[in-house]
Amino acid sequence: MSASELQIEARGGVRLLTLNRPQRRNAIDTALAEALVAALRAADREPGVGALVLAAAGTVFSSGADIGEFKGERADPVAEARRSDAYVELLLAFRQCAVPVVAAVHGHAIGLGAALVSVADMAVLGESARVSYPEVPHGMMPGLVAPVVQAFVPGRTAFEMLMLGTAVGGAEALACGIASRVVPDAEVGAAALALAARLAALDGGTVRSTKRMLAATAHLSFAEALRAGRDAGRARAAVPGGGGAG
Repeated sequence: MSASELQIEARGGVRLLTLNRPQRRNAIDTALAEALVAALRAADREPGVGALVLAAAGTVFSSGADIGEFKGERADPVAEARRSDAYVELLLAFRQCAVPVVAAVHGHAIGLGAALVSVADMAVLGESARVSYPEVPHGMMPGLVAPVVQAFVPGRTAFEMLMLGTAVGGAEALACGIASRVVPDAEVGAAALALAARLAALDGGTVRSTKRMLAATAHLSFAEALRAGRDAGRARAAVPGGGGAG
């Protein structure tokens, strides 16, 4: 991967990550996946980073996994294993990163690209943006993206998106929780950066602790989540300057 295929820019307390493979419709190959993981983990280590924005150059947010790379791996099981492991680590890194991530989505987000939209903490979609998972209609098993869809998209919408490759956008994306905001196409980048700036202006320790708590309690019972939230709040309040716990 050339250094320019993932552009990293500091905007005060916001770090902007831009997929920059427009000639490949921002398809994600092994090297780009590994670079994204490294960028997320680096941001997590830096207390001055209050939020991340994931954006893309060109007319497409991401066409998903780089199919061209698949073809070159058919006789190389080591390369195939590295690629699939890199994709798993990429999706996990978004959830493990304590810094909030806002996706700025224009054009199409497909397959693995759509999964990145779902695993981001917030997503700003342009009015013409579309999110889809076309693996099954193309005869491919959606082994990596299916768990993402099931975790973040309501059941019947998830089933239709996976089985029929149905693309969603606009009002439907808002209704099923894929999008946090839908704005005119020309305003996507600015709206995502403004949202990230609001997050970055909050107390960074509290924001990171809250994101970790939300991830840890997401699949607990109500009673377990209450107790875990209480314990997390007490731990945060015990940190000098950590504030109170609600």
